Amino acid sequence: MPHAAAASVGHGGADKVTVADDTHMDMSQVIQAQQAAEAEKAMSLGQAMKHFHKGIMWSMLLSFALVMDGYDIVIINSFWGLPAFLNRFGEIDASGERYISADWQAGLNNANNVGNVIGLAINGFCQYRYGSRKTYIGGMLFMIGAIFIVVFAKDMPMLFGGELVCGIAWGIFQTLTTAYAAEICPLAVRAHLTSFVNICWAMGLFIGAGVVRGTIGIDGDWGWRMPYVVQWVWPVPLIVVALFAPESPWWLVRKGRNEDAKRSIARCATAGYYSDEELNARVALIEHTHALEHAETKEQSILNCFKGSNLRRTEIVCVVWAIQYWCGQPMTGYATEFFTQAGLSTSASFGLNLGNYAMLLAGTILVWFCERRPYPCGLCPGSTPLTARSNSVMGKLGRRTIYLAGQALMAVELGTMGILGFFATNSNVSYGIGALMLIFNFTFACTVGPTCYTIVGELPASEVRVQTVVLARMTYIVSGIINSQLTPRMISNTEWGWGARCGLFFLGTNLISFTYCYFRLPETKGRTFGELDILFRNRVAARKFAETKVVEFETDIETPKSNFEEKPAELQVESV
Repeated sequence: MPHAAAASVGHGGADKVTVADDTHMDMSQVIQAQQAAEAEKAMSLGQAMKHFHKGIMWSMLLSFALVMDGYDIVIINSFWGLPAFLNRFGEIDASGERYISADWQAGLNNANNVGNVIGLAINGFCQYRYGSRKTYIGGMLFMIGAIFIVVFAKDMPMLFGGELVCGIAWGIFQTLTTAYAAEICPLAVRAHLTSFVNICWAMGLFIGAGVVRGTIGIDGDWGWRMPYVVQWVWPVPLIVVALFAPESPWWLVRKGRNEDAKRSIARCATAGYYSDEELNARVALIEHTHALEHAETKEQSILNCFKGSNLRRTEIVCVVWAIQYWCGQPMTGYATEFFTQAGLSTSASFGLNLGNYAMLLAGTILVWFCERRPYPCGLCPGSTPLTARSNSVMGKLGRRTIYLAGQALMAVELGTMGILGFFATNSNVSYGIGALMLIFNFTFACTVGPTCYTIVGELPASEVRVQTVVLARMTYIVSGIINSQLTPRMISNTEWGWGARCGLFFLGTNLISFTYCYFRLPETKGRTFGELDILFRNRVAARKFAETKVVEFETDIETPKSNFEEKPAELQVESV
């Protein structure tokens, strides 16, 4: 039978969680799994980057699919004032000027979201059944065809349909890449690979803004078609990457393909890094983790996301991803509007918008490598970003700490913006509000933005990781749809007219989010997937995750019965 997890709390000491009775695996396999887990936890960031640069490369290259998602968000919103687009699709107002109605603007934006939801549902089924590589290749082939629809759209309904169909492909990639990144490489680089998804999305925003600016001078339909045509640059090379990329070893073991899993693990490391015995140990660790999770969920179903300890994990990742909207980040898209109100030229405001997107890139890179030292860049004396065991900010501080600190800083910035909103008629105040929005965006980029992807990738049980990430992304999209209706109305002078005072609204949602995370978001730094399974099955409080000692493997099967209460349930807990 699988392990029954047991927890005990000692007098005056840290909590301790142990595992009683092992899985159906024999003792030699258990010892191998234990050795693999200990080796993975002992590995430094520098060692992981030295020996697993192949796996890191595969994960990063596949994550570039998310560049297209961020890219499309920018180009579609840039078209509302593009003359070539207005000449093709615009309506004529009473003064003879062409415009895109608010209904069509909202419709095109939400078409992408509707497509995302469909794509998420498809990926939840396909990635689990067919694996990451085949699903990825299928999504890219679908993407090539979908781009034809938007490039040669004749009217708004056709463009709407094209955006919806493209959204299906992006929905597939949004969750596939995060789950793949969480499983393909060792613990030491797990946070970096999952948060790299955020970098790719930010790169798409930046590239999209640059492409639109570069095509403004093109006359005729190709002025708006060319930004769509550029999207054909990505699928073919990424299909080639996926053809040669290793499959997730976790998926292969789940399908009983242990020999293929060993080859996949070996391909992620430098040649000769793993011996045959060490490869067996890695596979044994994956089997051990799967066996632990089967104790709660016997059959395979998305409903397992809502059973046992998985319910708590699903709830947390859904809320964590939704917080990306409710922390106040939607306000940053209106920074240029406040600069324009202050008298800044349109071209200069556009340049600041590019800088706004660049901050998303810089923030994630900063949280990747900088230490808490006088010289944080890693290039100056006294700083060695790749040689210590946990030298990135995320490795030093942990996911929970960064998420809470980010929300706290953003709360201060939102409150300040909200107060300044009462005096926004002054041009200097408008400059200040715009500058605060840029600072807010940088704070988001250093904290909540990238860390969210790490939490979402790490927290779900491996058996239902794909399905859980899908549900979390759906929650994020629903939050986005709600925000896309609220934020423009709050800021617009012709609607509710709140302007920067809507910062006070987001201050309220931010504080609610902070309170939730304080009590519900656990620390996952340095934990193997098996350890997380045990902590959740023992219902360890979120604030105690970091200090709780986990004994994932018991080499002595005969655990003293005096340590546990006799209970018919598989989970036994004793508090002293």
